[in-house]
Parts: sequence; C-alpha cells; structure tokens
Amino acid sequence: MRICFSSDQSFPPLGGEGVSTENFCVRLSQRNHRVTVLTSKVKNIPLVKEIRIYRFFTFHFPIAKNYLAFPAFKKVVSVLKKEKIEIIQINESSYLGWQSSKAARKLNIPVVIGFHSQVGNIFPFYAPFFIKKLIELWFSYFFRKGDLVIAPSHFAARLCQKYTDEPIQVVSNGVDLKKFNPGRVSSEDERRFRERYLLRDSSLLLYAGRLSYEKNLSYLLRIMQALSKKKKGIKLLIVGEGILKKDLEKKVKKTGMTEDVIIAGYLRGKDLLCAYFCADIFILSSFCELQSIATMEAMAMKTTVLVARNEGNAAQELVKEGINGYTFGLEDTGEAVDKIIRILSDKELKRTMKEESF
Repeated sequence: MRICFSSDQSFPPLGGEGVSTENFCVRLSQRNHRVTVLTSKVKNIPLVKEIRIYRFFTFHFPIAKNYLAFPAFKKVVSVLKKEKIEIIQINESSYLGWQSSKAARKLNIPVVIGFHSQVGNIFPFYAPFFIKKLIELWFSYFFRKGDLVIAPSHFAARLCQKYTDEPIQVVSNGVDLKKFNPGRVSSEDERRFRERYLLRDSSLLLYAGRLSYEKNLSYLLRIMQALSKKKKGIKLLIVGEGILKKDLEKKVKKTGMTEDVIIAGYLRGKDLLCAYFCADIFILSSFCELQSIATMEAMAMKTTVLVARNEGNAAQELVKEGINGYTFGLEDTGEAVDKIIRILSDKELKRTMKEESF
C-alpha cells in the first residue's frame, strides 16, 4: 500500500509525535508498504532508507527546539500525485497538516488524523483564555477534516471527542522492544555512564522528554529540595532539550543543587538506554500528556514509574498503583517525596516494582 505521513517534527524526531511518526513509518516500510513522509526542511538530515521524504520551506524555532513547515498547496498535491498515495495520516494540526488535508481531499485520498497535542502542549497554562479558545476552535475545525481520527490512549480519545464527530480509534504510540531492552546495557556500559555523570552509588531519579512548560519541571526541583532534607544520596538526571533548559540551569545553580541535579541534554542510542537502566525511578510531573512515550520506554527498561495525578495527564493510566509504581498529587511535594523514599528504602519493593514495570 502507498501510505503518506504528514508531520512537521519527524526525521529527526522532536517530541513524542515525531518519535511515533518515525516508528510507524519504519514498521510499515518493513512490512513492504511504500511510505512517503511530508515534513520540515532541517539541517543535518538523517539518512533514511526505503522511506521517501519530502521537505518544505520551514520556520525553525531554536529556543523551543522545534520547527514548522509551510509548503505550497500545489507542491503537496504534486507529491501525492507523484507517489500515487492511497491513504494519508496527518499527525500535526499545523499549516503542513492543513495543506496535506486539503490536497488529499482534492485527490479523493482517505485522511486519517492523529491526535497528538493538547492545548497545553501548544501554549503554557498561563496563556490568555482567548488564545486557548482560538486553538480549541482550530482543533474543532481541523479534526473534522478526517475520515478517521486516531488517539494514542483512551484518555486522549475522550479528550478528542469534544473536537470531532468523526470516529476515533485508539492506537498506542508503542515502543520498539528490540531497542528498549535492559539486556542491551552491559555492566561496563552502566559503569561508564555513571562515571560520566558523576552518579557514583547514588540513587537516581530520571526525567526524559521536552524541557517545556507543560512538563512542570520546576516541581521536580522542589521535590529534590524536599528530599535533601530527608534522605541523602539521591540525584536527579534530566534528559532532553527545550525552551526551559537555560531557565532550569539557572534555578539549579540558584538553589545550590548542581551536584544533585544533572541536566544532560538530548541523549540517544546507548546513552538513552543507560539513563533508563541506571534510574531507580522514572518521574513525570506533567500537566499534559496524551500517552507519554518516555514513560513506556522506562517501563520497557524495567524502571519503576512515578507519575503525577492530573486531569490532563494520560500517563497515570500506565501506572498500576503499588505494583509497578505510584501516582502522586501536585498540591505539594509531600506525597511524591514520601513515595520516593518508600521505594528507595525498601529493596524488595524496588525489585518487585522494576520487574512489574514490564
């Protein structure tokens, strides 16, 4: 089958949507489907075999670490005709997504739209009400343009129902279990990783993902401050890039936690696997998650998970309370701190939770 994906943030991937798009493209290609991708024009273009990638004029936002493509409508139509596309999946409600939808309609190509962003992913929670309302109106227009909408979780499907009357199917973003496998990390890999980031024998909390407002990362710093008064020898490793990186670095210095909080930047390959493998707990304090690929990657690496209970956070659905981890409230840091100490102080509990994560 000739399948097209439209995504501003893929190849290379930025954020969960980009990772999801790449995973689906690669897997479909391996099943002998002919896959075409419409995406942004970026520097350091990765070499991708067996997938046809068309790149368009792009605005790059270096601080936010993302980009948006602005293709000409005729160019998108031309690509879809040239590749004889039979179905298209649009994963971003962006200008590229809009033009892709219009072009597909013109050519009578079935359209699947992926629901990968909440309003909180686009603008921070303190954005003016009318801005959020405009985004919701755009969602209501955009998601009605598909023949089918897919959402990565049941939580996301329920949320998307207010934007469309079209059918919604739940299709998980999934994780590559051949890649995210604790058996791929050797004791030497672990030793080198711990040595590089000066982890020594410390207990390790891990966050991996975008460094952006909706991830509520300042809350993790408050947790570390509270933990330092109750239990020593705990470090926090923050993996990722984003608009808040410099702000986080300043806060870490200001609070005197430079030895206990390490901001590693973007990790990939074996380094990312080592981060998950070395972590005692993966912690997620986000306001907004439609599934959380990072949480699923942590679980695949047999890492205990600790996830915020929040009406916008679907990742809490991945937690089996008291079995593979815990959820915690965001009212204060007390509950999270108590549960971290409970896990780290009980070797048997920590062992069983790791085993139950996957």
